Amino acid sequence: MVVLSAAAFVVACGAAGGVGTAAKAGSQELTADRLAEIIASSQAPLEVDVARSVAELWINYQLAGVAAARSDTVTDPKVMDAGLWSAIDNMRVKALYDSVSKTWTASSTSSDEERFNAGEFMSARHILVQVGQDATPEAVEAARKKAEGIRAEATPANFARLAARSDEPGAGDRGGDLGVFTPGTMVPEFEVAVLALQPGEISPVVRTSFGFHVIYRKPFSDVATEVAQQAQQRNMVVAESTYLADMETSAGVKLSDDAVTLAKDAARSPLGLRGNNSTVAQYKGGKLTASRLADWVAAYPPQAQIRPQLMSAPDSVAQQFVRQIVRNELLLLKADSLKFMVNEDEVGNLRLAFRNNLTMAWTTMGVEPGMLADSASSPGDREALAGRKIEAYFDKLVKNEVQFADVAYPVARALQTKYSFSLNDAGLERAIEKARQIRAAADSAGGAAPAAPGAPTAPPAGDSAAAATPPAP
Repeated sequence: MVVLSAAAFVVACGAAGGVGTAAKAGSQELTADRLAEIIASSQAPLEVDVARSVAELWINYQLAGVAAARSDTVTDPKVMDAGLWSAIDNMRVKALYDSVSKTWTASSTSSDEERFNAGEFMSARHILVQVGQDATPEAVEAARKKAEGIRAEATPANFARLAARSDEPGAGDRGGDLGVFTPGTMVPEFEVAVLALQPGEISPVVRTSFGFHVIYRKPFSDVATEVAQQAQQRNMVVAESTYLADMETSAGVKLSDDAVTLAKDAARSPLGLRGNNSTVAQYKGGKLTASRLADWVAAYPPQAQIRPQLMSAPDSVAQQFVRQIVRNELLLLKADSLKFMVNEDEVGNLRLAFRNNLTMAWTTMGVEPGMLADSASSPGDREALAGRKIEAYFDKLVKNEVQFADVAYPVARALQTKYSFSLNDAGLERAIEKARQIRAAADSAGGAAPAAPGAPTAPPAGDSAAAATPPAP
């Protein structure tokens, strides 16, 4: 869906230079020494991944500066849509779901009451006598006796009133009611006790990590409406899961031996895998490449914390993540085969948000195209001026002296497609090495590096509609 310009592709995938260069964007260069000073003067951890995140942010800012210097408002729909791919794909998947979900049934072969009696859904009231983890044997015994006394009084008729004696906050107001819940919601000892009861019965005293409980399993007639609602929701979830599993099975999905390694590489540096056609997974009708996987990873909003979680995830979790992305790809193939189209009005709104995000970033960084044109006559001079202004802005940003400029992912993606940039791992490592030296020197001098908590490890999410989440697996 995105055709990268040859120039941008070659530079982005090549080395940015020797160890003295951390990144380049247009005609601007971020040296390893300057990056070291930025990180050392912040409170950020001295890790290469932090250096990479800061350098990526610098790249996005400088590319926005290049666009401003060239009065490029990025109005070409194809370029905008290349950046908005995740939001547009989300719309296509939603259209597919709206269609196919109509065939999913919300009913079950078993009645709601049968499922309730079998424990697929449970409902209970309880009275808790709390016992702390460090309670003495005497305190434990006193709590047990209190619970036994409550149990001796309890009947189905007075249980809700006795719940006023529970140690659980708010239990008295709701009569100890826990509503309707499914297996796995409560601690195991509690659920075992509920399932051991017939609806309408009261348990003996039960101990869990919270203390001692007296439990009343509510009869189906008391919760029939709630069970019906949850049963319909659960039926739809099961139908959706079955649909996705059948789709994956039919496609014959097979992960490559290095799928986990590539997934973690994509999390560590999505830009580093751009154009990498290594196979992550194969399936009928196509394959998931490392470059495409990196696109998916980069498109998730920062607050989702996908990148750090994926880097530290066990192999089984990383494999599951890859499978979820493959399912997204299969859904998009299905949407294509059924010729689902996106709503042009909604796409228009996305493009408007895209342009607004870029304009706001220019204003925040002080590089509005009109101002640059008034201050410098030649394109080269305007680009140099924009670069200097962004460097000055970046210095203030890491000291929390200015507002954060949100260059949303779709805008950054489009700018990276149009203009040349590069990221140099050797330079990033050099920056961290130098930053450690700077902090060590500051510590040995009896002081600490100036605190600058604003040095970002990842750009925060903006409010722009252009910052769209990828389609859910």
